[in-house]
Amino acid sequence: MIIADLLSTILYSVLGIVLLLVTLVVVNRVFKLNLHRELVDEHNVAFGILIAGVAVAIGIIIAGVIGS
Repeated sequence: MIIADLLSTILYSVLGIVLLLVTLVVVNRVFKLNLHRELVDEHNVAFGILIAGVAVAIGIIIAGVIGS
């Protein structure tokens, strides 16, 4: 029983991370953003905070969906 719980936790964790990354890629494409240029080349701190907020919000939504 403990192994099954551990495997399901790992599966849901990986699923959540994959969904979060897919969402960030979709946001990048839909809004025609260039995340790498804004964050690495131009050192846009405000943009980094914006993307972090989006990631946290989507993470909360994904956690709620997986948890239900």
